[in-house]
Parts: sequence; C-alpha cells; structure tokens
Amino acid sequence: MQALAVPFYMNDLTDSNAWVGAAGFAALVPAVLATPLVGTLCDRMSRKRLLMASLSGQAVVSAIFLLLYLTDNLTPWRMLGLQTLTGLGGGFQWAPVQSLTALLVPPRDLVPAIRLVSMSFTAGRAIGPAGAGVTLAIWGPGPAFGVTFVGLAISVVILWSVQPRPAPVSGGEPFLQQFRAGMAYVRARPGMRLVLRMAFWVACLAAVFPSALAASVADDVFDTGGGGLGLITATFGLGSMVSAVYLARHGDRHLRSTTELVMASAYAIGLLLMGSTSVFVIGLVGYFIAGSAHLMHGTTLNSAIQVQVHEEYRGRVSSVWLMVILMGLPIGSLVGGILGDALSMRAVVLLFAGLLAVIVVMSAVRFDRFRLLDLDEPEVVAG
Repeated sequence: MQALAVPFYMNDLTDSNAWVGAAGFAALVPAVLATPLVGTLCDRMSRKRLLMASLSGQAVVSAIFLLLYLTDNLTPWRMLGLQTLTGLGGGFQWAPVQSLTALLVPPRDLVPAIRLVSMSFTAGRAIGPAGAGVTLAIWGPGPAFGVTFVGLAISVVILWSVQPRPAPVSGGEPFLQQFRAGMAYVRARPGMRLVLRMAFWVACLAAVFPSALAASVADDVFDTGGGGLGLITATFGLGSMVSAVYLARHGDRHLRSTTELVMASAYAIGLLLMGSTSVFVIGLVGYFIAGSAHLMHGTTLNSAIQVQVHEEYRGRVSSVWLMVILMGLPIGSLVGGILGDALSMRAVVLLFAGLLAVIVVMSAVRFDRFRLLDLDEPEVVAG
C-alpha cells in the first residue's frame, strides 16, 4: 500500500508528474543496485536471515512515514529520502523470497510451487495497490502507511516460524568472482536472456501505469482525482485476481510461450484503450485487461526462469530477473513523468503502448515465438 500512497501524496503536495516519477525512481534505483549483490549473498548464507533483516528494516521506514505524516512533517524531499531507504530494504527482500521456494517443497513439487509463488508475487504487486487505491480515496495516506507497517511486522513474525531446508552454500569463491559467475551463467542461456528482455520492457513501458504513474493517469487523463485512482487500482487488481483464479485451475493447459505472447500483446491493447479515450469506464476496461495480462505475464516469466536454473545459481539468477524489473520501473516512471509534464500523460500512455507492441512483435520474430520459455529443465550450454 505504501508504494501507491507515496506517489498519491506526492501528487497531492506538488501537482507535478516529474515529482511523482522521481518518487518511484528514488525507491527503485537502490533496489536495482542492491538486488544482484543480495542474490550472490543468497547463494552464500541463510536466505531466511536476509529476508528477516529486509522486512524488519522496511517496517521501521514505514513507521517513520506514518509518524511524519501524522505530524504534518512529510515533505517531498523527506519522502524521497525515505523512498531511498525503502528501495534499499526491498533490494534485500525479493531475491530471498524467490529463492526460498526450492527449500520449502520436495523436488517433485517444485514446478507447481514456483507457479504458486510467482502468482502470489505478481498478484501482490497488483492487488496491494488496488487496496491502497481504495484506502487512499476514502481515508487518505495515513492508514495506508499504517497497514504497510502492520503487514511487514506480521510477516516478520510468520517468517520466524518457517524452517526451510539447508541450501547448498557456495562460499569458497571470492564474492566478486561468484557474482561474475552468476552474470556469466545468465548471459550464456538464451532462454534466460529472453525472460529478462520481456521483463524489462513490460516493467518500463506498462507496469508503471498501475503503480508509480497511476495517480497521474487518474488526474491528467481522466480528471477523476483520488476517487478515480481508487477505481483504477481496484480494477487492475480485479483483473489480476481473475487471472489468478484461471491460472490456479488451468495453468497447465497452455505453453508458456503462447501465454507470454498473448499476454504481452494484451497488455499493449489495454494501454491503448486507456490512452485513446476520455470515457472513464472504457479506461477501466483497459486497466482490467492490463491487470489480467500483468499477472499472467509475470507468473509465466518467473516460472520459466525458476525451472531452468541450477540450484547453486538460484539466488543470483533470481536477483538478476528482479533487477531488470526494478530497473525498468524507475526508468519508465521518471521518463513518463517528465514527458507527461512536457507533452501530456495521455500522449505518454499511447507512446508507451505503441513501443510495447513493437517490442513484442520484434521479440516474437527474433525468438521463434518465445519457444525457449517452454523448457522445463536447465538449458544445456555448449562449453
């Protein structure tokens, strides 16, 4: 919820798309820098301890957000500083979350477990802002900061009771050598490079509109303010929930290559609907389509990369996947915010939708309609 409360309050204070984009940029850049290093740590030490430290630190930052807001001392520059700390904490969270899965289930259940975790991870990033949008529209940012703090505190307590199997720890190599080995592992595998390519562009050109730039879309494209923001994020979350139900029941019916091609294209169509109309209801249809596509796209790519990695590289590979997403989001939010002030947010939505459509077509042609995503075991690489 905090992830949407900050740009909402920033927009309320400054009425500037550039400031809103900067808020997203400040949170995500530290995460981009920290995530690949944390992925290496995941392959060297306890993933549970790393996750505990991350959640605890983020809970402290959420408490500071709440305190400053309640005392009317939450200024734009202070928000940027706290967002930087939030991003640093997030950088220590996502790689351990992803790589813990293999230590909690027997090997025969790994594929469905990865799908479930992928759904939860992607749905949380969609449904959380949906709840935040409704909360912000009715009560404002304070409760959103409070709920974030409580949720993080509960997560720490739950994680304390979890007992994963010991992971194979590869601490013999120097840290930087191990880090470089992880990067080389990813570069040598075309299937993983395809996953990273699609993850970056969808994050940069599409996922920013239901997150960092959602308040700008509600305000500038549809002129609906806080109430519109709540409906936008709730509709996006509803689309994600519908996809989650479908995947839970029919996830094995479709090839991952087909799912990614269809869903990445659908994401672009949803954006085109948002940007091409002034009718708010039609814009909500676009957000519903985007929400459905978002969950299935994220689950498909995460499942593909997790089933194709050797266990001793899981932490590093998970961190690289997360890094490209976290790199795409701040770039998209900052560029989109600046262009939104210079042109209009409607023009930005249409421009990004067109670019995404072109990238999907070019990638489908170059990578044989994404067939590398269908591998269910680590790629065999010559040499």
